[in-house]
Amino acid sequence: MAAKRTKQTKKAVKRTVQTTTQNVADSSFPQTHFFTQPFWKTYWLPALILMALSFGLYAAAISFGYVLDDQMTIWENSYVQKGLGGLREIFAYDSFMGYFKEQKFLLEGGRYRPLSLATFALEVELFGSARADVGHFVNILLYGFTGILLMRVLSGLFPQDPENKQWYFGIPFLAALLFIGHPLHVEAVANIKGRDEIMGLFFSLASLYASLKYFDTEKKSWLWGAAAFLLLGLLSKENAITFLAVIPLTLWFFGRVPAGKALSAALPLLLAFFVFFFMRYKAMGYVLNHGQSMSDLMNNPFLDMSIGEKYATIFLTLGWYVKLLFVPHPLTHDYYPYHVPKVSWSDWRALVSFIGYAGMAIWATLNLKNRKLPAYAIWYFLLTLSIVSNVFVSIGTFMNERFLFMPSVGFCLLVAWFLARKLPVLLKEKPDRVYILGAGLALLILAAYSYRTYTRVPDWENALTLNESAVRISTNSARAHSFYATALYENKYDRSRPKDELLPLIDTMEYHVRQALKIHPKYGNAWVMRGIVASARFDVDHQMDRLFNEFDGVIDAVPYNATFRNNMDAYIKYLATSGGNPHKIISFALRNGYDRFYKEKGDLNNAITFLNYGLMTQTEDVRILNALSEVYQAAGDAAKSNEMKRRAEAMEE
Repeated sequence: MAAKRTKQTKKAVKRTVQTTTQNVADSSFPQTHFFTQPFWKTYWLPALILMALSFGLYAAAISFGYVLDDQMTIWENSYVQKGLGGLREIFAYDSFMGYFKEQKFLLEGGRYRPLSLATFALEVELFGSARADVGHFVNILLYGFTGILLMRVLSGLFPQDPENKQWYFGIPFLAALLFIGHPLHVEAVANIKGRDEIMGLFFSLASLYASLKYFDTEKKSWLWGAAAFLLLGLLSKENAITFLAVIPLTLWFFGRVPAGKALSAALPLLLAFFVFFFMRYKAMGYVLNHGQSMSDLMNNPFLDMSIGEKYATIFLTLGWYVKLLFVPHPLTHDYYPYHVPKVSWSDWRALVSFIGYAGMAIWATLNLKNRKLPAYAIWYFLLTLSIVSNVFVSIGTFMNERFLFMPSVGFCLLVAWFLARKLPVLLKEKPDRVYILGAGLALLILAAYSYRTYTRVPDWENALTLNESAVRISTNSARAHSFYATALYENKYDRSRPKDELLPLIDTMEYHVRQALKIHPKYGNAWVMRGIVASARFDVDHQMDRLFNEFDGVIDAVPYNATFRNNMDAYIKYLATSGGNPHKIISFALRNGYDRFYKEKGDLNNAITFLNYGLMTQTEDVRILNALSEVYQAAGDAAKSNEMKRRAEAMEE
């Protein structure tokens, strides 16, 4: 009996391989209908597995707090914190307006992603504010549903052979499984703000699904449903615009849909785009570019690069993306200057990447008409990557792992196709090894990806763990060093701790601040932290000369930074009223108030502010009084000027 069962199994495997071989050779495309099989009857167990894997990999994040842009989009966004009462403002303004309270031109294209903010507002309405656990749970749930929807769409594009019941070795399940397990998605899932990425892809896939259903049923409701879903995707994140090309391409490639009919079916999708475009314009006040000069390196990383250097660096990052898809290690959230180095076309990495992308595009174009699946997967990848590539639109940073969230579907599809379709062809002479080797490779890849995902998730627990992980990898990023020093100060520094505990911490903070300034000498955030760290060191050593010397340097670099000025103001007032050396305070006040702001800058208000530090001391100084008299005179305040002059004369008598 055992021998008989073995023989039957081998026959079944051989039959499956023969069918698969024919499908690859002759192509199973185009199709007459997409969804001919009951999905849930066949895929209920795979759907449960995908959701379970999502929570298995990311469950730890439910206990995490807010990090990075969560501050601007959630817990300090006044519109979001109003709950449902803030929805009108969320849809009426830039996504960061609720945080800044005014329109800030931080990034070239601005940010209008109201739908994810609306979900945050709904959470506030239902569960109250500061419920990061709810936000993390919702992200994981949406991620699981996105994997299931991806499998649903692919089950229509790759219908299961009725004679082959191995759903676990089919393209839909394998691609969705790899998608859920891929480590590059950690940033989108474990960072609550990353919900815009998840929702953008989810609604884009829903739009594709509805478009496929339209051609199955010819019901116009599906066509308008596709438009509605695409609009929701666009309101989640602008990347969904690429599905204006992906959907017609998919209809033409996989179905018996002439190119003209596929394009005409996309007209409602185009209408959805124009609705979004109008909403965005009304909220932002401009189309794509606000026209303001972007002089901050952290928001314009190509600043001061030549055209050649800019595009060489762009293709360096594009090659980096491909590498990370295959080998997602090491991972970091910080690809800011200059973790990604500035390169020219003499750098072989940029050249290889350019040749590789050009080769992919040419090969995929030539093989689309032959319905070769890799050609479709490549074009899906290129189309969805285009909007975040920096080639066509400046996105304000070199690259980010979350930018591969949508394009990675093409990679997962390609790997699943290789395992389920191509590998059986390569092993057609040894059919009994097909499932063993194929399943083994799939499990090996999934295990490696899942392990890396599982070990990466804890990095997102809080600002300290995240920036500590970043500074280990992004050793040449000014932002990573500065943000790590900030996280140490905010989470570890406590002036009440013993001196022998504080000094090593201060040394570490100072080291990272200086590294940041070494990389980017004009980095405002690092200069602010330099002043704050100097204050922390003064708490321990009480060396006023050293403190004022550091303050002088920061004032020279960022004279009007509010964060630094507030910190400095508190320390000067403390020193002036608590017995600090008055002569050192007066010297500091004169060289900044009189020499720097009055004589050099002609800034009378700040000159008066600094000179008044000298008046706070218990020792009244004639130099301060005469300087204030002169500045008040220049400011047109004769009464104050005369008062200062009389006080100076009284001291000289």
